Amino acid sequence: MGRIKALVIKEFRQIRRTRAYLGLIFVAPFVQLIVMGSAITNEVKDIPLIVVDGDHSPASREIINRFSALSLFDFRGVADSTVRADRLFDRGEIKAALVIPRGFERDMGRGLSPQIQVLIDGVDGNSAGVSLGYITSMAGEIQKGWIGSRATGAGAEIVPRFYYNPGLESKLNFVPGLIGILLFMITSMLTAINIVREKELGTLEQLMATPLGGIRLIVGKIIPFTVLGLVQFSVGLIAARLVFGIPVAGNLLLLYFMALLFIMSTLGLGIFISTVTSTQQQAMFVAWFSMIFALLLSGFFVPVGNMPPLVQKITLLNPLRYFMSVLREIYLKGTPFRYLLPEAAAMGGMGIGLITAATLRFHRRLE
Repeated sequence: MGRIKALVIKEFRQIRRTRAYLGLIFVAPFVQLIVMGSAITNEVKDIPLIVVDGDHSPASREIINRFSALSLFDFRGVADSTVRADRLFDRGEIKAALVIPRGFERDMGRGLSPQIQVLIDGVDGNSAGVSLGYITSMAGEIQKGWIGSRATGAGAEIVPRFYYNPGLESKLNFVPGLIGILLFMITSMLTAINIVREKELGTLEQLMATPLGGIRLIVGKIIPFTVLGLVQFSVGLIAARLVFGIPVAGNLLLLYFMALLFIMSTLGLGIFISTVTSTQQQAMFVAWFSMIFALLLSGFFVPVGNMPPLVQKITLLNPLRYFMSVLREIYLKGTPFRYLLPEAAAMGGMGIGLITAATLRFHRRLE
């Protein structure tokens, strides 16, 4: 019994001396609880919406005023045609558009049932369905106020049209996102563990003693994992096409270019993790901790726009958030590069920053 007691005391002392363990035990769960509790929500709110007013009547103005005053929507103004709405959809600036046809008030007064078309971004099927429910409910409330005054008959008919994912198939949203998640996991975790393993074996110190230097050493580590990442990405694309029947709607070369920028950021993260950890176990825990944060703050489960403002700012530091958007934009919308410049700049900047920081830390070890 005394030997077991001595061993227990020894283990507690070892944990106390290892700062990485203390952080993982006490700090990480607290931070995860705060961030995850704020980020994970089923609410759909602040839906970017415009109204295409083809009638320019008191009835259409009332609809515009009612929707602009509703807090569920982020009202982006009035458009003069669906062509303008289509451009905003392609740029990702709106998620819904209400199209009021010409002669709307006249037809309502005659007891007819004019159609109000509702255009919705269907990439995220769950959010699209909830958005349609909000719009239909609001339109019903407006028409109740018209009964017995300006309108008779059955009222207007809501006709939905879902862009990019007409059937609201969840696989069209989740499968491309899963490709990004798996790519993040493999490249960041394997890089961190591989380099730390060489530390433990002593081969890293031998490499540092060669004329390679810190920068060449980092480049030599990056290239093989970049190739492996691109191979894994290719396997994911092939599986999505053959198994799930999901083709790439956009430019395939553009998708690979964006994947390369993303891999650069994840490899930078993995290398940086290797410079702040001493054992494979520590590297695995830190990489896992980073992966959980990246996953939950990526928009995979919950759209970033539905998260609290503070959490939305935190997601700006997450490369997976940008790549998740890129995958869905290119896969489903065929979005051209000019609309993806912010995502490309963010991923490229993070990759350069993380790799530079890791290189500087390696230089300190060389000195």
